[in-house]
Amino acid sequence: MRRPHPLLAASLLAALGVAGAGPARAIEIDWAAFQDESVIEILTVDPDGDPRETKVWVVVVDAAAWVRTNDSRWLANLRRDPALRLRVRDQDYAFFAEEVTDPAATGLVEEAFKAKYGWIQRVMSALRMREPTVLRLTPRTRAAGGPRRPVG
Repeated sequence: MRRPHPLLAASLLAALGVAGAGPARAIEIDWAAFQDESVIEILTVDPDGDPRETKVWVVVVDAAAWVRTNDSRWLANLRRDPALRLRVRDQDYAFFAEEVTDPAATGLVEEAFKAKYGWIQRVMSALRMREPTVLRLTPRTRAAGGPRRPVG
């Protein structure tokens, strides 16, 4: 049986998202695509294997995308497996979600949400019963490893 060229094999594995497909490298992200969008889609997988697509608000702070939620099914999915995909204008991006509890970081994210979403965010912040779970989204590299643990 003929073996594929090593570079072709690595490219195919990387395209399929297989870890160890090659050396880790930074992924170029157009952060403006995230910052300029009001709503993006988070794609996770439910315990039964069904895909879950959830529309959420997003902000960019310190060259990272951030989202928030309360006790949602997609948060439970991310706690089980922090790998996710974001869909922005029909383009998918591979990310890991990291829960962040550091008050300084969550405060900056809260202010970014208020600045971006204005009065509706301020009303929602005033009416909520508890603080949301804040998630920093980190781009996956070609050879990204396993789950990330909560930060803070």
